[in-house]
Amino acid sequence: MRYIVLVTLATVLLTCTHREDKQPPLIRGQNDEGSSTPPERDSWLSRYDLSDKSPTQFKLPKRLSEASGLSMSDDGRLFSHDDENGVVYQVDYTSGKIVKRFFLGTFTITGDFEGMATKGRMFYLVISNGDILEFREGKDEERVSYHVYKTLLTQANDVEGLEYDKSTDCLLLLCKGYPGKGLSGYKGVYAFSLKTKALEQKPRLLISLKAVKKVAHKGEFNPSGVAIHPVSRTYFIISADGHSIVEMTTDGVILGQQEIPREVNSQPEGITFAPDNTMIICNDGQGKTGTLTLYPLKK
Repeated sequence: MRYIVLVTLATVLLTCTHREDKQPPLIRGQNDEGSSTPPERDSWLSRYDLSDKSPTQFKLPKRLSEASGLSMSDDGRLFSHDDENGVVYQVDYTSGKIVKRFFLGTFTITGDFEGMATKGRMFYLVISNGDILEFREGKDEERVSYHVYKTLLTQANDVEGLEYDKSTDCLLLLCKGYPGKGLSGYKGVYAFSLKTKALEQKPRLLISLKAVKKVAHKGEFNPSGVAIHPVSRTYFIISADGHSIVEMTTDGVILGQQEIPREVNSQPEGITFAPDNTMIICNDGQGKTGTLTLYPLKK
């Protein structure tokens, strides 16, 4: 009888243990009651000291005084562009000197160019009305042909930044103006697929103005540039109006925000990252001298 009881008890214990092992593990971001809690995330923005009053900075040549966008090629070369003319410049970011320049069109195209991105050998420029120009890299002083893609965006959206997202093979268009119907209180980032050559109808990312204005100067936040961090793959979005920078995840969670000192960066319009993760910001000289500012990772 005692043997039967012991066997029965052992069977029950084994069954309970087996059942416990079959329970699904807790998902990160949930508590034991199953309700959502904010996941723990690391901010890469906190690894940069934008409060530095004397960072490495270079004055750009007069012909690039209105630098409006930046892009780093796959092989680690920095490119920028003019605000009003279809001219692309390769810039040595260790000195601020121009390596070469090339032109778009037999007769250089003009427009309100606001951002640039690269994918392999292909280059892309965006106009504030949402038009995207696709072209190959040119040699020094060469004129190259281009193709224009129309999008659903208009001048009302006021596109201010462009970035290539290799994870989805899309171009990201950062809008300073109208975010879309029913989206007041936000700024939008739309995605243009390089596979289908079409713009997604809904924003890929929404930026809550209520959240970011807490740090922005005088409560202003009108985004002017976007870059994807090469390690974290998070979005770094700068605002010339308000002089601040925000880091966000792909699902819209704000990981960090810092002020961009006005006395150092007068008009931050473009942002990208060097191969060693140094953050590079370009400032439109607004008729004066444009600059490149470098922020390495904290040691």
